[in-house]
Amino acid sequence: MRRSIPVIDADAHVIEPAHMWREYIAPEFRDRAPVVEDLAFGVVVDGKPINTWAVRGRHLTPEARDAESARLNEFARELFLEAAQLDFSPAAQLADFDRMGIDKGILYPSAGLSALAVSDLDPGLAAAIATAYNTWLVDFCKTDRQRLMGAGIVALHDIPSAVAEIERAAGLGLVAIFVRPNPIRGRNLDDPAYEPIYDALEDTGLPLVTHEGGRPNLPQVGAERFLNGTMRHICSHAMEQMVACMTLVYGGVLERHPRLRAAFVEAGCGWLPYWLWRMDEHYELGKRRRRPGDVETLAMPPSAYFRRQCFVSADPDEEIVATVADQVGEEVLLWASDYPHPDAKYPHAVDHFLAQPGLSEARKRQILWDNPIRLYGLNGDRGRTTEGEGIQ
Repeated sequence: MRRSIPVIDADAHVIEPAHMWREYIAPEFRDRAPVVEDLAFGVVVDGKPINTWAVRGRHLTPEARDAESARLNEFARELFLEAAQLDFSPAAQLADFDRMGIDKGILYPSAGLSALAVSDLDPGLAAAIATAYNTWLVDFCKTDRQRLMGAGIVALHDIPSAVAEIERAAGLGLVAIFVRPNPIRGRNLDDPAYEPIYDALEDTGLPLVTHEGGRPNLPQVGAERFLNGTMRHICSHAMEQMVACMTLVYGGVLERHPRLRAAFVEAGCGWLPYWLWRMDEHYELGKRRRRPGDVETLAMPPSAYFRRQCFVSADPDEEIVATVADQVGEEVLLWASDYPHPDAKYPHAVDHFLAQPGLSEARKRQILWDNPIRLYGLNGDRGRTTEGEGIQ
């Protein structure tokens, strides 16, 4: 389905085949490669369950964990029946994009959201997992490079390999680099150790996109307080992104790297006006020395860095988009379906957004097309495949 306004899905997902990593990972790591267990995005890494019900449902009996995993898998298969029958192939993805009216989609992982979510993972294995996934993703997108565009992953466990993988990802034609907002090895996103990574992102022009997911073996907002999965999920996605935003902005990363573009996805956009106000308020208090012990080093208010370099994605049926655009500016907003995850509003995700009150046609086009073009560098200024083909 094509509409008068073209649509870029700024955060869609692939469903990795069960043994994808074993086929693509370097031979020396094949016996330790991640294995995808089910459509509920369970994955075993180095022989250990990561983000499966064996981990995230510790308070449940084994029988209850198995029942819940089976329920989630049945739900996913029913919701995306045709795609599931085709093993979520590139052709299936394109067919569902057509049903929703999506012209291009930026593809993020599913099992890969958690495959590196272990602080003590062997750095060599972690780097090999990222390399294997990115190589597979490029092959997945080859079916239609004009519509399927990949966000690569890097392993923050080893900085030199992450830098090398960013450079390789740019050469392969991937259009972003995804990292989780959670600390890895105790390092927040403003840790000085990550400076070479931000240098590489600036040099390649690839944006940094933070994306929370599932219940990792990492520190996560709400994890230490709630066993209830819904309560934890309400906290984790939005609040982890708020923390990531604060860390990159208030931690000075964006000031030190003015050419770095960053985005925060799959947490809605409604939190943004309040969060920018709160950061600016603390910035002003610091300037007036009303918070003893604070040392203010930013040259501009935090909101100015966000408006200059950052983006946030709106959910399909988030009714506050016009208000956020009024208060912060429509130039920072993206739209994302989260396809094919359970909250994707499939197949009417685009329709939900187009029905939003208070959005002019010009604003809709900017959010659905112009802004993701700028974020992901899809105007031909950045992004090359291995054959040198420009991404249009």
